[in-house]
Amino acid sequence: MKNLFIATLCASLIGFTSCSTMKQQKDETSTAKTSTFMVGTYSGMIPSGNAKQNTEITFKSDNTFKLAETLPGSTDPMSSTGTWKYDKNSNKVILIYSNIADRVTTFTIVNDKTIQMHAGSAWTKETKGTEYNLVRQ
Repeated sequence: MKNLFIATLCASLIGFTSCSTMKQQKDETSTAKTSTFMVGTYSGMIPSGNAKQNTEITFKSDNTFKLAETLPGSTDPMSSTGTWKYDKNSNKVILIYSNIADRVTTFTIVNDKTIQMHAGSAWTKETKGTEYNLVRQ
């Protein structure tokens, strides 16, 4: 009887340790998948009214950015600068503008080469969808 009790206790302990190890490995894997943001220049053509505008953003390793948006029919880009931060929990990059107070722009990390722009302001709804994807150059 005593041997049966010890065997049951050992089996339970092994099962608990195994489950705990699997959960830890799963958590580490999830973190690795969401940590794919890389600094560099991302660009693409995103919707702007009834046309598409050329958008290019450079994320620097010192956590500053430069955003250039060229409207259809124009050759002069509108430029914005500021700082950025990466939020691992939400898997998003968040821009803090130097020259625009009410604009909110975040980027979801799609994979190691693609980010999706979500832009808005106090008066506009946030944009989303694959047509807002920018690709690292």
